[in-house]
Amino acid sequence: MSTSEIDYKVNHLFLLVGENPLPNYVAAMKLLKTGGTAYLVYTNQTNPPKEQLKNALKNQGFKSQPVALDKENTASNKSNAHQIYTKIKENAQKIPTNELIGLHYTGGTNPMAIHAYRAIADLQRTDTVYSYLDAKTLEIFIDHPNSDSTHRAVQLEVPLEVLFKLHKYEWQEGKKPLSEPVSPDAAAEFVRLYQNEEIAKTWRTWSNTHRYNNFGELKKAKDLETDQWKSEDELSDLSLSLTGVHSEIIEVLRQKLDASASQLSLRMTKTSKGFDNCQQVCAWLGGIWLEHYVLQQVKDLTPDLQLGESKMSFFMKKSQTREGGVFEFDVAFMRSYQLFAISCTTSKDPKECKLKLFEAYTRAKQLGGDEARVALVCCCDNDPKKPQSLDRYLKSQLEGSVSNPKIAVFIRKDLPNLKDKIADWVETNKGKA
Repeated sequence: MSTSEIDYKVNHLFLLVGENPLPNYVAAMKLLKTGGTAYLVYTNQTNPPKEQLKNALKNQGFKSQPVALDKENTASNKSNAHQIYTKIKENAQKIPTNELIGLHYTGGTNPMAIHAYRAIADLQRTDTVYSYLDAKTLEIFIDHPNSDSTHRAVQLEVPLEVLFKLHKYEWQEGKKPLSEPVSPDAAAEFVRLYQNEEIAKTWRTWSNTHRYNNFGELKKAKDLETDQWKSEDELSDLSLSLTGVHSEIIEVLRQKLDASASQLSLRMTKTSKGFDNCQQVCAWLGGIWLEHYVLQQVKDLTPDLQLGESKMSFFMKKSQTREGGVFEFDVAFMRSYQLFAISCTTSKDPKECKLKLFEAYTRAKQLGGDEARVALVCCCDNDPKKPQSLDRYLKSQLEGSVSNPKIAVFIRKDLPNLKDKIADWVETNKGKA
């Protein structure tokens, strides 16, 4: 049984549009013949994802035909049996009998699926392809009226940019995500040293830039009015004192980031170590080193686990609109059309870690649907005074289930073996693709 190509391709595919356009995009890519037509069955409520899906399919060379169930400014007909049946049959019966028809019902509501099926079936065409995606196995199922379903693993490389654009998000101007980590070897040394709390504490103190605190050498790189990094010109002239930093960290900074025994020049580090600018150096020093470390672990796993695209430092905004919707992702990668999102923080505060995990979980489900997976990488420790481990506690706060494999929490003690931890997480969640 082939897992790379699906041998049930059609000329005309009816897609029931839901809130998340990703499953329908996958279905069209796997089930539509070259130059085929997608019939986008939608309501007023799902008009925005319909438009995003239409644009994405156009970019892949497919045609689309809108099938509106509602009139403008009217109540939704998503449960109106007569309207659903009539609209779909009206479009389907115009299709020549020598051209194959398909109905994919992963999106939309249950009534839409039921009455769309009736409408297509009543045409009494024996070659119609009925299908749906299974979020647990990442397989596409082909339903047969008189026999068991046929299923195929879906192998489809969905770029991260395509995934975000399906939801009308784009990179913020001048802030494209990074495809490669910077100074991952130095980040790995930080991970090693962070296993010692006394050493880690000296760096947390040095890199503290909280606007209401009066300590932290790195705070000199911040504009106190805006709480943003200073201009590039100002940072280029800035050297930071390493007084108070543990000697082992200073040695890492000397060997990996061209610091001296007492000073770190932002301009020198930027020039010699491949940073784009001094602001990126500051961010790295302030804690983003953990994201660079995590991305390197993912890169190392990519060949063996057949991972797709992986990037870090996503700054997203809604495209072509003035509405809100700006958000950040730390590290994300794809496996087939499945999104894996990782939130990273060097904080050891469980409350802050809970917030980071919750934000990533909410956004990952919005973008990747039920197939999405989310993890937190943090520098917290288990509290020996509490009976429940931190990872179990945080997972229970999200879904009430501590055994849910969709969610992973990696704490400080996991960091040196993070590559193996991530590999186990992916293997548990990768379905059949």
